Amino acid sequence: MTRAERAVLATSQARDLCLSLQRAFAGPRALERLRAGEAAALAPDALRVALGLAWAARNVSLVRAGLASLSEDRIGADPVLLAFLDVTR
Repeated sequence: MTRAERAVLATSQARDLCLSLQRAFAGPRALERLRAGEAAALAPDALRVALGLAWAARNVSLVRAGLASLSEDRIGADPVLLAFLDVTR
């Protein structure tokens, strides 16, 4: 493995760790807000995490409800939200 390949691997592993920590600490609060019908009030990153956790739990109705509460402009401006919208149709 070259130095560049090791650097890419280390960067990828660090990113994965950061995402795991975000899901572990920010995720539960964001998911609770999604369940409470507060999707529109969530910051973009928190909303993505909450929708991802709901999707992972196979709670498609929660994902649909969260997306339904958002404006078309907000969904259209975010490729992740568009992807969730596509898979829940």
